[in-house]
Amino acid sequence: MQLRTVHRRLRTQRNSLIVMGGFMLSRITGLIRDMVASYYFGTSAEMAAYGAAISTVDLLYLVIIGGALGSSFIPVFIELWERERPERAWELVSAVVTWALIVLLVASTVLFVAAPWLVPLLYGGQGFTNTTLDLIVAMTRLFLLSPLLLGLGGLAMAALNARDRFTMPALAPSIYNLGITGGALLAPWVGIWGMAWGVIIGALCYLLIQLPALFELGMQLRPQLGRNMAELRKVAQAMGPRVIGQAAAHLSIVATLALAARLPDGDAKLAGLRWAYQLMLLPYGVFALSLSTVAFPRLARLVAEQQFRDLIDDVRTTLSRILWLTLPATAALLTLGPALARVVFERGAFDTLSLSYTAAALTGYAFALPAFAASEIMIRTFYAMQHTWPPVLIGFGQVTLNITLGTVLLFAGADIGGLAIAFSIANTLETVLLAIALARTLPGIWSTPRVWQQFISALSVSLLVGGLWWYARDLIPGGTPTASYRWPNDVPGLLIGLTLTGIGGAALYIVLTLLINRYTTRTTN
Repeated sequence: MQLRTVHRRLRTQRNSLIVMGGFMLSRITGLIRDMVASYYFGTSAEMAAYGAAISTVDLLYLVIIGGALGSSFIPVFIELWERERPERAWELVSAVVTWALIVLLVASTVLFVAAPWLVPLLYGGQGFTNTTLDLIVAMTRLFLLSPLLLGLGGLAMAALNARDRFTMPALAPSIYNLGITGGALLAPWVGIWGMAWGVIIGALCYLLIQLPALFELGMQLRPQLGRNMAELRKVAQAMGPRVIGQAAAHLSIVATLALAARLPDGDAKLAGLRWAYQLMLLPYGVFALSLSTVAFPRLARLVAEQQFRDLIDDVRTTLSRILWLTLPATAALLTLGPALARVVFERGAFDTLSLSYTAAALTGYAFALPAFAASEIMIRTFYAMQHTWPPVLIGFGQVTLNITLGTVLLFAGADIGGLAIAFSIANTLETVLLAIALARTLPGIWSTPRVWQQFISALSVSLLVGGLWWYARDLIPGGTPTASYRWPNDVPGLLIGLTLTGIGGAALYIVLTLLINRYTTRTTN
């Protein structure tokens, strides 16, 4: 038993490194994509139209064939593969793909027809001209090709992850980013449409790169409706609440953008919100999403084997790692975030006004990072146990609170910083409620003192390091939003200052948390 546990943990660590490396590469290529896009488009109306269109279409991908289907599909796929035979598992994949394509075709047709009505409803306001709204409609229709390609790629990723094949799925998002980057580089000739077509080309490559690994796994696909497959009904039943949950989570983002469109200079502020959100997603993707992605198939397997003690231990360990990594990242975004946004974005069409919008939103979004990251593993734990309604209902409450707070703050005179704060408050409350619900489902999961000791030590040291970063940023050339800055002359000084300050603070954080945890372990033993 102990040997099997050691082997499982070693395999998990290897897979975690692969997935984390993939997410890091994805975030690096994503940064390159954003640097190219911000250089050509900044916070222009074209960039806002691109962001609004892709956010609208992403809803289709997430609820039909993306996150909702993947999280419903993996536990059942693993169960079939391990309890029956691989052929039955591939029959399930065939039926799921067939139905997903049918639903996507119908939904895409509806959205194509409804786009001229839906876009003004969401983004019509003083911040958007009719020309910009027409551009959103046109790009929304083009982007309807991407849910099909990304969705099939997402199913391929789910099947490969379920069989502990992580390498190709880890590389796929970077290929997608490179496709968009290549399109953005065509901006001098075709404008924003280069990026738009880059989305489609990137999505196609996202699918194609995973096919060889699927064939190696023995993929057997043929169109079928699976009318007599109880497992297909099981996936469909599990998807019901998750579709609502995924829709609610993404609607929260779309709602924030829609509220920003009502502000003066709304197109630029919406683009600034998106740039800030992308920066917040950098540590979220590298740390929380990578660890949770690796953990999910393992959690589903432990549930299938009825090993709930190991399940609780794995959830605690993963959550502790996520918080240990994201708490100092939050401190960095709050103190050094505007300087980071400056060194990444401020050039070309991205000017000081663009930076001010992005920095204001980033401060608000940064507060959401620890809760946003922690909720990822909690939600996946519920899904691994096939308890779908608690996170869905809590998520729906989060969306309602976010929209309500954002609207109230907007009428009270708040700007995009207030909208980002509303997002953070709603997500933090969601995580607290998820933790309470998980404690009722898995009694004793939070009762271990070590979990709280690690959290308190990480939080305390993050506050200390954040305070040091706050004062140190004044010593960095261009380190504050109001400091003078000229690109490219001031880039080396800002980059060197940020690097040295960040590394110094990170080293101090690692040393202090390790010493505190070692001391508390020694005293409790």
